[in-house]
Amino acid sequence: MMTEQVCEGCRWWQNDQHAIGACMRYPPGVSELVPKTHATDWCGEWADTSLTPEQAKQHELTEKFATALAAASWTDPHRVWELAKKLAEAKPQIQRENEQ
Repeated sequence: MMTEQVCEGCRWWQNDQHAIGACMRYPPGVSELVPKTHATDWCGEWADTSLTPEQAKQHELTEKFATALAAASWTDPHRVWELAKKLAEAKPQIQRENEQ
């Protein structure tokens, strides 16, 4: 069963009152508050509360390795490991609105 990827099921969300909570993914900036969200809101930074950080990292690396396998098409085993290493070292290219 897939967990619905909304704030209420996110590891970074803290329920303040009823269906309103605070997103604790990033610390607040100097002049900004911690964002308040509704339990059914969503974003691209969602993290499953049922996974430990280690399990989440393992899942991410497994997905990257599978992508490397698919991209290399099993034609060159050395290329698979090369691509897997490159994907594992890649940092997500997420740009927040206030960073544009």
